[in-house]
Amino acid sequence: MRCAARGGLLVLAAALLFVGGDAAAQARRLNVVCSVQIEWCELISRAYQNATGVRMAVIHRSSIDALSMLLAERQKPRTDVWFGGTGDPHLQAAEQGLTLEYRSPVFDDLQPWAQAQARRGAYRTVGLYTGVLGIAYSPEQLRRLGGPPPRCWRDLLQPRFERQVMMGNPTSSGTGYLILSALTQLFGEDAAIGYMKGLHRNIAQYSHGGRGSIENMVRGEVAVAIGFLHDAITARERGARLEFVLPCEGTPAEIGSLSLIAGAANPHEAVQFYEWALSPEAQLLARQASAFQWPSNRQVPVDPRMPPAEDLEKVIAYDHLRFGSSEVRKRLLTRWINEVNVPDNE
Repeated sequence: MRCAARGGLLVLAAALLFVGGDAAAQARRLNVVCSVQIEWCELISRAYQNATGVRMAVIHRSSIDALSMLLAERQKPRTDVWFGGTGDPHLQAAEQGLTLEYRSPVFDDLQPWAQAQARRGAYRTVGLYTGVLGIAYSPEQLRRLGGPPPRCWRDLLQPRFERQVMMGNPTSSGTGYLILSALTQLFGEDAAIGYMKGLHRNIAQYSHGGRGSIENMVRGEVAVAIGFLHDAITARERGARLEFVLPCEGTPAEIGSLSLIAGAANPHEAVQFYEWALSPEAQLLARQASAFQWPSNRQVPVDPRMPPAEDLEKVIAYDHLRFGSSEVRKRLLTRWINEVNVPDNE
């Protein structure tokens, strides 16, 4: 599906935003799998239903779980749109034909990295937001452990961090897979697996989703968490005392993505929601949910609590196409399961 008539679709989309009380709108449905913070998922659901009257069912899943769900229901999809989550699983879904080719009329209004994500996925996905991976730590817990704060990836291998680090499980968390793939890009595959084997001895727990590592650190379960800057900002806004650093060797930025599901039962409603999700008005809602990713629409101002994306000097040019490949993902995860997360590596 390609959109050629910008004006016609925008007029239709604008009209739909003002039919909340119309009986026909009440009869329409939309099914969304949402891979961002649950508070953000709930907010977009309320806002979109209030604006359009479309009945919206939202399922919250990590990006890896969302991909597994779409694979399981590919013969008869029950999902119409996939909202957010790390971009690699979206690219894998595009590669496997689970998502629909579509170019938005507002494509030219999006940030270059969002447009690049669409081109990588043959326009079967698009960038919705971006966020930077790094190391969060509790100054209070570090005082108890002694020694300086971690500044580099290799610092996390120090014996003083034994059972004091938490990160997402690469097999269930898009964040966890991003950590594995980023280290592979930085150090090379064999060296990255060697690093992960050493880090495994300092891991207290692999969280099912990436956000859980920072949340658990805030609760005092560990001293250090590998996660995203926007999740650290969210925790600070809620009163947590933590610091966040970009590792000295370099770190990637994720591109959270948005995709239409191929063969969906509600394709018309899916396109209308997709267009709404890319609008400045919809992307500004993220702030209300304390979601501090950088938005993809260039008309959305940067929140003053977030550093300008162009100032993040240690962000590497992450190879989304390579690590969004199903073949590469399978190989890296197989090595992590067989060489890292094994009893004799404790």
